Amino acid sequence: MEEEMKKRRVAIIACMLCATMAAGLMAGCGGKEKEADGGSGDEKEKVTLTLAASQNWIVDVDRELAEKFEEETGIAIDFQLSPDDQYQTIVKSKLNTGEGPDIFMSYSGTKLRDYNPEKNMVDLSDEEWAANLEQWAIDGNSINGKLYAQNTAGVDATNAILYKPAVFEKLGIKVPTNYAEFQEACKKLEEGGITPIYEFVKDLWHTHYWMEGASALAVQNDPDLYEKLNTNEIGFADVPEFKEAMKQLQEIEAAGYFGENHMSNIYDNSYAAMNNEEYGMIINSGAYPNEMKNNLDEAEPDEWSAFPSPLVDNQYVTLTAGGTTKCINANSKHVEEAKEYFSFLAEEENLQKLYDEKIQYVSSSVQGIEASPTKAFEDLKAAEAGEAQGAEASVLFYDGSKISELCQEMFVGNLTPEQVLEEFDTHRRALAKDAGQEGFK
Repeated sequence: MEEEMKKRRVAIIACMLCATMAAGLMAGCGGKEKEADGGSGDEKEKVTLTLAASQNWIVDVDRELAEKFEEETGIAIDFQLSPDDQYQTIVKSKLNTGEGPDIFMSYSGTKLRDYNPEKNMVDLSDEEWAANLEQWAIDGNSINGKLYAQNTAGVDATNAILYKPAVFEKLGIKVPTNYAEFQEACKKLEEGGITPIYEFVKDLWHTHYWMEGASALAVQNDPDLYEKLNTNEIGFADVPEFKEAMKQLQEIEAAGYFGENHMSNIYDNSYAAMNNEEYGMIINSGAYPNEMKNNLDEAEPDEWSAFPSPLVDNQYVTLTAGGTTKCINANSKHVEEAKEYFSFLAEEENLQKLYDEKIQYVSSSVQGIEASPTKAFEDLKAAEAGEAQGAEASVLFYDGSKISELCQEMFVGNLTPEQVLEEFDTHRRALAKDAGQEGFK
């Protein structure tokens, strides 16, 4: 398959070279590419693809591959990055006004629907690289049988409680399998001089992770749950597991288990705080130990394990639909060049480089490509109860940052747990109504 894609790119490059040579013959001996429409002498504009992403989604290896692509094809990539909490609003606004980027990133699953895929995304089902995707990567990026995005990320957990087994053993802490045992673990950590949980509510992408475990249990108890939420038959405030989980989250915060600085903590400071055992646990993804190592030389990823968030006595591992993914704007003037970029990224050599250097990917979306699973992720996957897809990947117009924002209000006493869910339902229903979603009008 890789050879076929390379042949395809070689053919396109050959055509470009022929056009360039023809233009050169018609315009004299100029060294710049000219239009081949009559020797007007006007320079042909170089193609630059704009790629919109949230600021933390693009790292050095992405830029290195973009430079390699430009060297091979002459097509440049202009990364347009936005703050995490503003990205979706900015991209949707640009798409709605016809000024969208050539390529834009999204989360897999139902989050793709936020960008009106039928109108704004190119169907990629027939691209050669699509045949090599894992089935979950196809399912998580398809709508009504059409593949709308290229996934070069991976599935991970969103309700992993990371901890050091050595610390738990030293303090005589049993790995919690229910809420009561989790409270006991927090108490023993506190007695041992360790702040139980590193929380950072200031970063709105994070606090809603506490609800993901509740969604895993809720959908096991009611297999039609996500369908009911997506058709507006019920809201989050109507789901017993969400109500109880929000109440327990308030209890954890009120007990002081987040420490004194949880309202001002930032994510980047968690690596040292966790590695130095100032804090005992953090809710995050299974890739967190690799991220820690990437930011802290002395960190040892194999020292960490994880268990599913046990709010409402949940024991299920909550998985994403595949992480971040790339889409081509259907209204772009450079759809073919964008497809060429996707084919380039899908070549085996480039994919393996991506997964080798993006160690936050603990699983691979592409058959035959190896990722960097952590011990914590492997331990999590071995959870006896099994796996389930969380609400973030399954519920239309789910805005995790809004839940996190409302949790801030709950922590300072402005909202009750019930009011958090009620206001979230109001927010989500307004988004769905504005988008013309059936059942929300």
